[in-house]
Amino acid sequence: MASSFFRWIYNVFASFIGVVFRKLFCSHVVKDDEIEIISSSSSRRYDVFASFRGEEVRKSIFSHLLKALDRKSINTFRDHGIERSLQIAPELLSTIRESRIAIVIFSTNYASSTWCLNELVKIHECYKKLDQMVIPVFYDVEPSHVRNQAGEFGKVFKETCKGKTKDQKQRWRQALADVADMAGEDLQNWPDEAAMIEKIAFDVLNKLVSTPTDDFGSFVGIRAHLEAVNSMLCLESEDARMVGVLGTSGIGKNTIARALFSQHSSKYHYRAFITFKRTIPDDYGMKLYWEKKFLSKILGQEDLQIYHLGTVERRLKHKKVFIVLDDVDDLELLKTLVGQTGWFGSGSRIIVITQDRQLLKAHKIDLIYKVEFPSTDLALKMLCRSAFEQDSPPRDFMEVTVKVAELAGNLPLGLSILGSSLRGREKKEWMEMLPELQNGLDEKIEKILRGSYDRLDKKCQELFIYIAFACLFNGAQVSYIKDLLEDRLSVRLTMLADKSFIRITSPYETIEMHNLLQKLGRKIVHAESIDNPGKRRFLVDAEDIVDVFTHNTGTETLVGIYFNTSDINEPLFIYEKSFEGMRNLQFLIVCDYGWGRKNEARLYLPEGLVYLPRKLRLLFWNNCPLKCFPSNFKAEFLVELAMEDSKLEKLWEGTLALGSLKKINMRNSRYLKEIPDLSNARNLEKLYLFGCKSLLTLHSSIQYVTKLRRLNMGECTKLENVPTHVNLESLKSLEYLNLRGCFRLRNFPQISLYNSTGFFWSELISTISYLEQASSSSPSRRYNVFTSFHGPDVRRELLGHLLKEFNRKSITSFKDQEIVSSHTISASLSSAFRESRISIVIFSDNYASSSWCLDELVAIHESYKTLDLMVIPIFYNVDPSEVRKQTRGFGKVFEKTCEGRPEDQKQRWMQALTDIANVTGENSQNWCDEATMVREIADDVSNKILTPSNCFDKLIGLEAHKGNEFNIRKGRW
Repeated sequence: MASSFFRWIYNVFASFIGVVFRKLFCSHVVKDDEIEIISSSSSRRYDVFASFRGEEVRKSIFSHLLKALDRKSINTFRDHGIERSLQIAPELLSTIRESRIAIVIFSTNYASSTWCLNELVKIHECYKKLDQMVIPVFYDVEPSHVRNQAGEFGKVFKETCKGKTKDQKQRWRQALADVADMAGEDLQNWPDEAAMIEKIAFDVLNKLVSTPTDDFGSFVGIRAHLEAVNSMLCLESEDARMVGVLGTSGIGKNTIARALFSQHSSKYHYRAFITFKRTIPDDYGMKLYWEKKFLSKILGQEDLQIYHLGTVERRLKHKKVFIVLDDVDDLELLKTLVGQTGWFGSGSRIIVITQDRQLLKAHKIDLIYKVEFPSTDLALKMLCRSAFEQDSPPRDFMEVTVKVAELAGNLPLGLSILGSSLRGREKKEWMEMLPELQNGLDEKIEKILRGSYDRLDKKCQELFIYIAFACLFNGAQVSYIKDLLEDRLSVRLTMLADKSFIRITSPYETIEMHNLLQKLGRKIVHAESIDNPGKRRFLVDAEDIVDVFTHNTGTETLVGIYFNTSDINEPLFIYEKSFEGMRNLQFLIVCDYGWGRKNEARLYLPEGLVYLPRKLRLLFWNNCPLKCFPSNFKAEFLVELAMEDSKLEKLWEGTLALGSLKKINMRNSRYLKEIPDLSNARNLEKLYLFGCKSLLTLHSSIQYVTKLRRLNMGECTKLENVPTHVNLESLKSLEYLNLRGCFRLRNFPQISLYNSTGFFWSELISTISYLEQASSSSPSRRYNVFTSFHGPDVRRELLGHLLKEFNRKSITSFKDQEIVSSHTISASLSSAFRESRISIVIFSDNYASSSWCLDELVAIHESYKTLDLMVIPIFYNVDPSEVRKQTRGFGKVFEKTCEGRPEDQKQRWMQALTDIANVTGENSQNWCDEATMVREIADDVSNKILTPSNCFDKLIGLEAHKGNEFNIRKGRW
């Protein structure tokens, strides 16, 4: 009993040691940006696995063999004296499978160990099934004795077989017979042990060099990356080369590098895959340490000592090397170890893995491969490999799998980790975890991304947080960010882009940040004050914002608030002094799209506001219930004021310092009666007053706004005069002027046509033409309304109700029944929307699946810009932001349609979607029922097309401009 008990204890302890050993020495450390993490029998982590009887050979032949293999940089599994037991730990069996060559050292007592025999059976199995190469070495034992289990070797084997099953004995015999029959080395045939060992090491190296490996072939998407980098490496060339592999954290750089190393390094006698970081403050000492570790690795000399810098160049001057420097973030490391290609022999290749483009530029590495995000299809395949160990999801899992892939943002690291965390779970568990995945960030992903963030300097970290803050800068243009930050932080934009934290996309130079990085930024801010959200720099979560306003806990720490009121279920009453504690608030964004038929605001200010922070740079508040800003309002730092659909009757009293102000947007603020004195707004570039139906006049101070580029007063139906003493010649930068729908306008300012500063006269001509058409008794447009839509989505539903309502109100609408859709828009259809006064675009889930619809939208967009065609977008069961940014479900449909299309066509589609989706329209999700929305749209269209005849007969100054328009068109100016 006692003997059995102690044997059981011994086995448990041995297994535990095996697990610990595996964790410490055998496990494949998953790097931060591996493309995919899956189990694969073809994955080889070691060059050599050696099977031997430790008591007989560990301190003799095996120690010399290990040293010889190390000198040739052959990666050999080391067992560090692990205790053998009756059963091999699963971790060690995995190590055998993951080795390319097995060396079996047969000695007299090899067969005395069941451990060794079981090891041999596994090697034999890998030889047959996985094409593992095997080299037998006969150490003071006859090969025939091993093959036939004869002689002293046979006696030892027979003793071990006592009490074993017939099946187990047969497997041992078969393995011994087959392996002993393979070509190997017999010590009795050699003059000395050292010569045989050198021959074995040389043979192993030749086998590794001559046998190509596909260890990484099962990694989704790896082949395309390898082909691209290999074309840059150009291994057939004799010149030495450096190649950079660039990409954000988690995108697969490390896996690509390891695959390249596995594919090519065996052809080079001197090779190394290294990751070094700065660990000591002494610069000279750090560089000396780097050189020592680097040379020890590549030369295979662990006891190497160096005392002066520059040893790398001297020792490797004429040697052909293959070097991979992983996760490089220090230029001095490159200067120290791979200063220039001339340090190494011809045919050398150096690969530098980094997420910092500027580092590669500084080291004059011109050959750079940028690892891009995988396509939607590849991303889904990566997730499926990780979660289901197959290329596609099970039938019932398709929808939820697609959602998880979206949450990972097509980032390979995220796909791998999320897939692993969901592996083996039921569909119900997947669905239950979706909210957590949507709002949170996996700890493993956070740790890796946080490491990259921590290496940024303080200013870059600050800008990173700004961009991650809701939608403030993500998706914005670089010029817009520079305006808001006044170059205080904007100079760091390029640095963030170089370090792969953001992308600056062309042709409009917009900023894009991955959603996992956004989550990281928000988590960092949340950690600033977990219990008191008012002490954080930024607030995004609606629940936290409600808490701050309800308990009046805002502090001077707050820099920005992004409040989407659609996330609250009941009205929020804001205290008149709520902003007094937030004296450093710079960005206030309130997206209040209201609810119910009248889109009533969800925020209430029963007592108004007595204070708004002086340092505000961006004030965006649609549906704002204020009637006027506080009397003490200051705006010297304000860059943009956007108050669409507000209840404001006026902005402020008197003249304010407005030196930073560049944009005012008061669209559809129907109660606004006057514009304040703008004489100090010397940098104002855009003034949007479209739909301000109570506005009576434009303030005379407009003449001092000399940088104004765009002035839109369309649909200001009560506007009666633009001050006649204002000479718009002073507005030298004016590019756009819209007075369409200003039916009561009684005078028109003098405009000098001798302005040579670049005024886009076509915009003025369009306005004058409109005024001329409005005063004519016969309309020039055949249709009131042209509708663009995707038939299968809306024809039998929303569109039918809309057309019926138009008929009731005698609104003429173009009908497309006789037109057959094709790949190009017909001339008749093209003329139809040019001859319509208003275009309604119904965006639905599958609108972007039709190239016809997209081309139609581009044409509408052009008419909107050049002919002042009025456009009303309707978002039917699709979120406006999805259309505007081509994301989520709408974006996937759009991406599919774009496949194989020319780049310029895709850009036109994207620009049209973005611009039209930014126009004020209707969102079906904001209405209690569809019928109410349809009636409201019809009423709005009816109001827009109502044009009293001859209403411009008394318009002062119009006739002169008509003549000027004629002269311009004839080319006389």
